[in-house]
Amino acid sequence: FCRHPLSKDDEESNTNIMRRIEANDPHAMGHMGKRHWDEGDYGTAFEYLSKAAALGDAMSHFILGHMYSWGQCVETDKKKRLLHLEEAAIAGHPYARQSLAYDEQENERMDRAMKHLIIAANLGYDKAIQMLKECY
Repeated sequence: FCRHPLSKDDEESNTNIMRRIEANDPHAMGHMGKRHWDEGDYGTAFEYLSKAAALGDAMSHFILGHMYSWGQCVETDKKKRLLHLEEAAIAGHPYARQSLAYDEQENERMDRAMKHLIIAANLGYDKAIQMLKECY
């Protein structure tokens, strides 16, 4: 797929993404899930994101964590939210680290919150750097 020329229109792009999904490409599944999530089609988004997360896509874990937090197409579930955010953070998703840092701050575990922010900053997330500056 990486050697194909760029798509000329949306229809061709969708066809290419669907081919990648049929080949079990987790990034393509996550991309399609995020697209549906952005459009408010949470049921379809949940299906694509669940499959992509099972294949290890960090962004999909992050979005699923928020779906469980906000009750979008699923019951609100703090344990599943935390599980997906932790999986996303382990896979290197800096926004997941920031979300975990907020959770640790709310639970008054500042040392753990700082560790999450330091890791997010090392991943290049500028907002984490600003948050660390405010803490010191």
